[in-house]
Amino acid sequence: MVIKLTNIEYNNELVQKYANLTRTINEEFINIHPIQRGGILTPEAYKALVAYGDGYSLCDNCLKGRIDKIENPPVVEFLKDMANFLNIDDVLLTGAARDSKRIIMGVLAKKYPKRKTVVIDSLAHYTTYLAIEHNNLNVSEVPNSGDSEFKIEASDYEKIINEVIDDDGELPLLVVLTHVDYKYGNYNDPTPIGKICKKFNIPFLLNAAYSAGTLPIDCKNFHIDFISCSGHKSMAASGPIGLLGFKEEFYDDIMNASQIQGNLSAKSFPSKICNVMGCPPVYGAPLITLMASFPTVVKRTQKKYTDEEGKKINYVIDKIKNIKGVQIKGKLPKIHPLTNITTEGFANVAMTHPRKGFFVRDEFKERGIIGMLPGISKEMKFSTYGLTWDQVIHFTNAFLEIAKKYNLI
Repeated sequence: MVIKLTNIEYNNELVQKYANLTRTINEEFINIHPIQRGGILTPEAYKALVAYGDGYSLCDNCLKGRIDKIENPPVVEFLKDMANFLNIDDVLLTGAARDSKRIIMGVLAKKYPKRKTVVIDSLAHYTTYLAIEHNNLNVSEVPNSGDSEFKIEASDYEKIINEVIDDDGELPLLVVLTHVDYKYGNYNDPTPIGKICKKFNIPFLLNAAYSAGTLPIDCKNFHIDFISCSGHKSMAASGPIGLLGFKEEFYDDIMNASQIQGNLSAKSFPSKICNVMGCPPVYGAPLITLMASFPTVVKRTQKKYTDEEGKKINYVIDKIKNIKGVQIKGKLPKIHPLTNITTEGFANVAMTHPRKGFFVRDEFKERGIIGMLPGISKEMKFSTYGLTWDQVIHFTNAFLEIAKKYNLI
């Protein structure tokens, strides 16, 4: 029987197309993709995911019209705990870290309408730029040192701030620092930049998408006004979910309650937040997995665990750095496990290999490792975050075996 729909038919072909959407890499492979390592779910999160996978499942016990006011499960308590964890006054749930940045810039643009420029590090994520563009603002980049460390110097922030003041006749609207950048995994200390912002009285945003949940964060000691975090990148949550942490002085700006009223119906929505279109859009799986993983996130950001993660990635780097054509990019030793390397030796092999650049991914997959981008042999990014030592050693040995196979050792 075929049930006719408007533009598509329900039939066996359609059923088969979507019948086996399975993903077994967590069971069968070591996944070293840097955008995923910090977001691997905990066992507790997997259990919660099954119970709360339905769309609006967290809204079962919503009595006040907002997900952040639900007491069972303990969302209200969780947000207080998260604020304490980050050491910031308040936390708003968002769709992602990028949404947090967009909201912050929009709020400040209304608060300080004469200020038009956002100062950012030149290794900022593309979503930082898009948040600026979305809010019709200008960007001014702080340079980095270039190849091969790509360091950001705090003193350069002050230089760029003064340039903006000279050019605009106004303070910058906002200063943004990427705590750990997506490209090279460089860790940047927020403290000196926070002090500069405090001196000029400019709001300071830390983009902690790759760090909050994998490294310790102390917003008050870092002199941070705003922080954007990613649950699905770094807090062992299913996506998408983000967090916007902010100082109490910005509460009314961030948590801007609806004031509109229908001219005929007199409808009004005073419990809804305009900045997130009423209610944070994390109604089921994203928030419940973030909550379920939170105790583990608190544990794994303690010094003894972060030190161990540092040892793992630096072990890999020490073993592979002498492979022919391998160059480690970014600051060493690594603090965060996100790593970028250029692999000129692999690129040379790809020129005559029947699989071209795809041979690199093939070789790693044969050894039970996935996460390499397909077809790319000149540059690789990976992360060992959360891997066991046995897995780290296996990944390292696989790297060396492949290099030896193609005479790169």
